[in-house]
Amino acid sequence: MMPTNLDPLRTDTSVLDGTNAGGATSARLLVEETGRPPRVVVVPIGAEVRVGRSPTVEVPLDDTRVSREHAVLRFDGRAVLVRDEASSNGTFVDGVRITGTRAAEAGAVIMIGSTRIVVVASSRDNVRPETHGPVVGTVASGSDVVAVDPVMVSLLALVRRLAASDLPVLVQGETGSGKEVVARLLHRHSRRAGRAFLGVNCAALPESLAESELFGHERGSFTGANARKGGVFERADGGTLLLDEVGELSTPNQARLLRVLQEHTLTRVGGTRAVPVDVRVVAATNRDLLVDVARGRFREDLYFRLNGVTVAVPPLRSRPRDIVPMAERVLAERGGAWHLGQGVAAVLQSYRWPGNVRELRNAIECAIALAEGSELRVEHLPPAVRGDVETTTGDEPSGLRTKVDDLERRSILAALDAAGWNQSRAAQNLGISRRGLIYKMERHGLKARPASGHGE
Repeated sequence: MMPTNLDPLRTDTSVLDGTNAGGATSARLLVEETGRPPRVVVVPIGAEVRVGRSPTVEVPLDDTRVSREHAVLRFDGRAVLVRDEASSNGTFVDGVRITGTRAAEAGAVIMIGSTRIVVVASSRDNVRPETHGPVVGTVASGSDVVAVDPVMVSLLALVRRLAASDLPVLVQGETGSGKEVVARLLHRHSRRAGRAFLGVNCAALPESLAESELFGHERGSFTGANARKGGVFERADGGTLLLDEVGELSTPNQARLLRVLQEHTLTRVGGTRAVPVDVRVVAATNRDLLVDVARGRFREDLYFRLNGVTVAVPPLRSRPRDIVPMAERVLAERGGAWHLGQGVAAVLQSYRWPGNVRELRNAIECAIALAEGSELRVEHLPPAVRGDVETTTGDEPSGLRTKVDDLERRSILAALDAAGWNQSRAAQNLGISRRGLIYKMERHGLKARPASGHGE
């Protein structure tokens, strides 16, 4: 039987019996309200939460465009059911004003006034079903893909379009930013989805074994029980092959790879027979291959053979809206029994994440391991993550990072004041892009021009 008197803002899935076969026990909603830090609302299955300006609703908003009881959200185990309560300005799901009740699945964006509510995840989500039309938001299960920030939404829309062809794709991005995830999505949405997806880290291949691992070997070239073995190209036949860190291949193996891509056949080490292969190759690198080409480290003809189109995966710091949803995604994958405590979201968004998605996942896993209950607190996060936003109290001097942040914030305020809060002019005066300025303004809580004064 469903528990009664549930508080949807605090209840986690541990209080539910979890017997909803094929569904999920709770949904997690990211509420982005202007002028306030993002917060997450956990909605248990069967529970309804009211959204509006009234202080008596479960999700109160300080938004002048929102009615007192604006909308009702209910989770049925598979989707969040959104019902508008005859509001003055309407309720929108993925950009469409709703009448009656509308289902919002993982990744959907609900707009209530100027407040953005994203359906981040449910505790047992699978991949979001294919939809037609523009991609508004995407959350792909088990893959670290969370696309709430417009930068990532646009990238995944491009990936879906590219998936329809066999065009070779070069995926570039920092370590841990999600290059393999992009390659898997290209495969998942392609005609090859029913065949194998294989990945090989070229940087981890010993030079003495790289050729046989890629292209296979025949009896006589090696000894032992597995003397005849197909390489990853043969094992991926009909499917997709990810060549991660492709820039680390030696010059001889670059030549062999080019021949396979040109002729669609390979010859195993120690063999003479040409073996046909049908593989879509996705190459990934954190290096600038054009620089390597100019320096003679990478073959120019191979570069253009691999680079049918380039997909650049932005670092996590360049898509700040994805940080909290991605953390929530990790919690959902772990069963949904934990939730982010007070101040954790602000800490996560303030950190620079040099290790990108991989570091964020590790940070949440660390917090789960250290937490004694269901609440993840700031002190459970790794020291490096906490240290980026720590401040001192009393007479102690501020840390170096705090001083740098304070100086940056003051510089931005001064530039904005001098430019009459024109962001383009202020960015030009600071010597950064307008997009970079907007990111820094959001990081320092400078989201809009104050009505009067700009005090600290």
